[in-house]
Amino acid sequence: MQIALIGAGPRNLAILDRLIQKADSNQALTINIFDPYPVGGRVWNPFFENNQTYLMNTNPNQVTLFNDYDIGQRRGEDLTPNLLTWAQSYALPFLKQHHEYPMAYREEVLSLTSMTAYASRGLMGVYAAWFFEEILNNCPSNLSVRFHQVAVKSLLEANPGFNITTTDYNHFFADKVVLALGHLDAELSEKKKDLEKFAKEKGFHYYPASHPAENDFSSLNENDTVLVQGLGLSFFDDLLSLTAGKGGFFLTKKDGSLVYHPSGHEPHLIIGSGSGLPPRAHGLNQKGANELYQPRFFTLERMQRIAKDCGGHLPYNTFRHVLDQEMTYKYLTNQVNLLDKLSDTEREEILDFLENPKNWQHVNEKFHLKLDVHISWEKEATPSRDVTSLSAFRKFFVQHLKEDIDSAALGNDKSPLTGAYDILRDVRGTVRTLYNDRLFDEDDYQKLLTDFKLFDTQLSVGPPLIRTRQLLALIKAKQVTIAGPNFSVAHDQQFFTATDRFDEHYQGTALIEARLGRPDFRTAKSPLLKSLRQHGLIVGDNRIINQDGTAPLANTIKVDLKTFTVYNKENQLIPNLFVTGVPLEGQSWFTTVIPRPHVQTIAFTEAATVVNQILNQ
Repeated sequence: MQIALIGAGPRNLAILDRLIQKADSNQALTINIFDPYPVGGRVWNPFFENNQTYLMNTNPNQVTLFNDYDIGQRRGEDLTPNLLTWAQSYALPFLKQHHEYPMAYREEVLSLTSMTAYASRGLMGVYAAWFFEEILNNCPSNLSVRFHQVAVKSLLEANPGFNITTTDYNHFFADKVVLALGHLDAELSEKKKDLEKFAKEKGFHYYPASHPAENDFSSLNENDTVLVQGLGLSFFDDLLSLTAGKGGFFLTKKDGSLVYHPSGHEPHLIIGSGSGLPPRAHGLNQKGANELYQPRFFTLERMQRIAKDCGGHLPYNTFRHVLDQEMTYKYLTNQVNLLDKLSDTEREEILDFLENPKNWQHVNEKFHLKLDVHISWEKEATPSRDVTSLSAFRKFFVQHLKEDIDSAALGNDKSPLTGAYDILRDVRGTVRTLYNDRLFDEDDYQKLLTDFKLFDTQLSVGPPLIRTRQLLALIKAKQVTIAGPNFSVAHDQQFFTATDRFDEHYQGTALIEARLGRPDFRTAKSPLLKSLRQHGLIVGDNRIINQDGTAPLANTIKVDLKTFTVYNKENQLIPNLFVTGVPLEGQSWFTTVIPRPHVQTIAFTEAATVVNQILNQ
């Protein structure tokens, strides 16, 4: 059997590992893997210089490529290291054998000793290369695996099977094909083309949405004013490149805060976004590799039971009410656990009392406490709505960062606020199951894709704490100007321009869209996706229709989520053609998840489904 895996990121590595583990020893398999980037994929490319300093967004003890949840018992714990234990054991010998990697990674693994630290993105790429080498070394003789560092430009049905052509015009045949393409660059819209044209005419610089590690800011200097649109994870990457990357440096004070010392070569940054605020910082990690919060209210069984009682649909307001209840419970119990003057008996009595939500409003009176029992999670996600002036917003922004830093420093388990935010990460599997099982009606799906996605992103998809501290230091050093919410960019005859909610106007000589592009196969630059579209082998998902007749998931490749088999333009399944990962974002909930040790994360569940189809169909 000939198998093609297009994309060499974590998802197809999980599929490769499972194929090797599960394949019949009597069946000959040839597996060809294609990716224009090194093993590990584009995001984790260790040869991008920026990836030596850009951080992962997950602590290293919570990152793995080994599916030790259901096939790990074949190998043993010491043979399936997570990223942290690998850095402390196998990494240095591997790097000494592979001189192609920059010396920075040897220095990094020697200092990566704590589960509270963060690894660089490039080190994740080195880990992926080691993982690939490791599983190939244990590959049975009936399997042949080859990696081709080249892009695929076309895939055509051969009936049966598929013909594959790469960009260097080599041809391959495959009986079965898996596409795990990750985030792809999009063709520029008319507005973006206009911005690009303007930049070229004026000698300015325009950076459309893309992978931040690939941005070249070498031409930007102290004479530039840069408009930065977006305050999410990509923003923090760009922020580092435009400050410390220009020769400045941060010093840590005794209280843990940072002071920035500029080099004088930094451009001035004007930053803004739709919400106006960056997402909350990740808390100092207090959780083990596979340690997940165990909910008391927001359990899968309870939510499924509510849906059944409501005629098969889970009302969005009920979904949010129960989730908010879970977060409030964590918020209250963490406040109690931080009280110093309680005996163990008193603490246990209060915690028992809090098990019943009806008691929450009475806990202060009963136990003579001063707990904050009134919390609005919606306001936590959008706290600046009532700010009425730019000067007030800028003060609010700085205070917001300070409070977020203090909260995150208490830890992702023990902090009342940050510990509650972290629940959203730990129950993501439950949300995904409810979402993927179509337990919401069409209107509520739209709320999930808009309201809840914003809520989840602002509270649980933030940067490492160090990045928020750096942002605060840069503001204090006057390297950054804060714009208001509803930050919108354009250009006039002379400059890039921006406005905000307070009708403030800004000008710049450079514009950065600090975000990844929205996954949309219809506008992707990828020659492969263009070929698949042109030949009708992929189509947008139209199974959910809004009241206005639009299909909110039309940007995603339509698949059968039970098998990940692709639908063609005739709405027929194409046997043995599979798509997983980011191109399904929206059909599946929150696809951009790194596998976690001893946890059945989405990359492993998708891999199990696809491999079962490949080997048994």
